[in-house]
Amino acid sequence: MFGLVLRVVTADGADEVPVTPRVIVAFEREFQTGLGRAFQSDQKAEHMFWLGWKASATKKGFDAWLDTLIDVQIVESTELPLLETP
Repeated sequence: MFGLVLRVVTADGADEVPVTPRVIVAFEREFQTGLGRAFQSDQKAEHMFWLGWKASATKKGFDAWLDTLIDVQIVESTELPLLETP
């Protein structure tokens, strides 16, 4: 569906992490909005940082992890465009 991979850079190093369906559902439950809508009409840095935190599966709580965060970037999106109907 989304095929999203994030590059998460913290004081502890850098890693590329996939945004799995489990992470997407957790995001939607946490923020009470769809992932697509959140990034189209209600963009917040917290959304990207939260996805990076959740996808990295760290044992640190979100706020403690934020203290070590340097950057979160989208690395790749393999989402396929919708096919046009004839």
